[in-house]
Amino acid sequence: MAEEKKQSFLHGAIILMAGTLVVKVVSVLFKVPITNMLSESAMSYFETAYTFFNLFSTLATAGFPIAISKIISENSVEGRYRDTKKILKVSLAFFSVTGLLGTLIMFFGAGAFAGMIKNPGATFSIMCLSPAVLFLCMMSAYRGYYQGLRNMYPTAHSQIIEAVVKMVCGVGFTYAMLNFAQRELEEKGTVLGKAYETAADAQYAIYQISAGAALLGVAVSTGVGLLYLASRHRLLGDGINRHHLARAPEARSAKETLRYMVQLAIPICLGSVAINLTSMIDMATVMDRLSRVMDQAPEVVLAQYKGSIPADMANNLVPSHLYGAYTSIAVTIANIIPAVSAGFGVSALPLVSNAWARRSKREVQKSIQTVLRITALFCIPAGIGLSMLAKPVCQLFFNKPMGIAIAAPLLQVLGIASIFISLTSALNSLLQAVGRVAVPVRLIIIGGMVKFIINFTFVGMPRINMKAVPYGTLACYMVIVALSLYVIKAVTRVEMNLRQIIVKPLIAAIACGAAAVLAYDFFYTLWPSKYTVLPAVGVGAVVYAVGVLLLRAVKKEDVLMLPKGEKVAKILEKCSFLG
Repeated sequence: MAEEKKQSFLHGAIILMAGTLVVKVVSVLFKVPITNMLSESAMSYFETAYTFFNLFSTLATAGFPIAISKIISENSVEGRYRDTKKILKVSLAFFSVTGLLGTLIMFFGAGAFAGMIKNPGATFSIMCLSPAVLFLCMMSAYRGYYQGLRNMYPTAHSQIIEAVVKMVCGVGFTYAMLNFAQRELEEKGTVLGKAYETAADAQYAIYQISAGAALLGVAVSTGVGLLYLASRHRLLGDGINRHHLARAPEARSAKETLRYMVQLAIPICLGSVAINLTSMIDMATVMDRLSRVMDQAPEVVLAQYKGSIPADMANNLVPSHLYGAYTSIAVTIANIIPAVSAGFGVSALPLVSNAWARRSKREVQKSIQTVLRITALFCIPAGIGLSMLAKPVCQLFFNKPMGIAIAAPLLQVLGIASIFISLTSALNSLLQAVGRVAVPVRLIIIGGMVKFIINFTFVGMPRINMKAVPYGTLACYMVIVALSLYVIKAVTRVEMNLRQIIVKPLIAAIACGAAAVLAYDFFYTLWPSKYTVLPAVGVGAVVYAVGVLLLRAVKKEDVLMLPKGEKVAKILEKCSFLG
């Protein structure tokens, strides 16, 4: 079959990055209209439900996508193709149980979860999103399977389909529900047949229902994504033909296969849960600490956000307003960088696992250096550029002046934090590939403790409040990256060329950010528009590309991994631009 040829690390990563970029563009077309239609408080319900969804879907999948990818990569080296087939069957059966269990717990526990974090308005949103746990679990089995076979196209295609359906259904459901409920309120004075004492209470109910409608669209999209992957596998197969199976040894029993998968998946699961630890810590601490601040010294907080909080807003709603602005604007934008760069880690896992299984130290060293170098080349300029252009980028996507005034200063810090989050994702994959699947759990818990201490201590201070949250995230992931690098070096004995991996991209990225800011100021005097940031970003990208080449931050082997990279490598080598 055509897909039998395995993709290189960078080729696979580019496929996933391209798919993720398309997904992110479509996601903007989903998230931005919804954010603009709903209030900051309503978006806090939306984001709270998403945080619980991430937790339950991670628990339900139990790290199996990564485990499947690693096991299949190892079996491919050994020619055990019958086992690869059995792994998919076993994982799908297991996922149907864990996914259904996760969905039921999330649905029936919605009220308790929302009450626990003092955001009861999120109950309906959590319930609407709960079916997505089952669908995502089933999808993850297929995605992990194909990734282990070094074929990233099914994952990329399913992500794009899922994003498009999410945009159409999410925006459509939200718009329809919002307009239907508003019209009923104007004509009958009720919301879905229920009367409320005040107009504010009625509006509160409308936003709860509309946020839930948006998330129902998300649930539908995951169902469609699962349908695509299942249909694709049935119609197109996986590249393993009869000749492969005829030469392969007998497969292990289903019980043995499941036992090995579970043993490998449990620590990976804990690591995956731990990756969501920062958002869970934010959800658990920020609302509570802000509520206490608003009880103790509301005048101090209100004075800091004068003009960013509606004058008639009750004090008890201010925490939701601040938290909603942070999560729906600052976090949404900052998460683009780790989401796009996640493809490097996914593509690296089978590559490094393969080298580690062959006990090729030279190949392991080369693979690890390449993964970290290419991840840094992408995420460092993106994070610095986002930090330096935080406010214009917020204005480009969102038409919420009050929310932007709150979110933009926080995004300046989150932009830098996104660099370390991206590196953490790649480092976790490297640790898992060399058999240290439990290490990311411990390291992320250590980082999570740092974040918890910062959140709990400083968010509770009236003069600091929300401003401490992104600093907690930054400190958390800086600690994780430093410890992860130390462990990888100790385990693999690979020497880290930090000058090539970090210093050169950083120098080029600082020049990129400075050029983008100067270009933005210049262009804005000629064309005062929210779109002025786009040509400024273009100028920054050109400066970065030139800086990277002049500093020789790219190596020949990096270019050779690109499709038709030999021609590009020859040109760059002739100009002495390769390190």
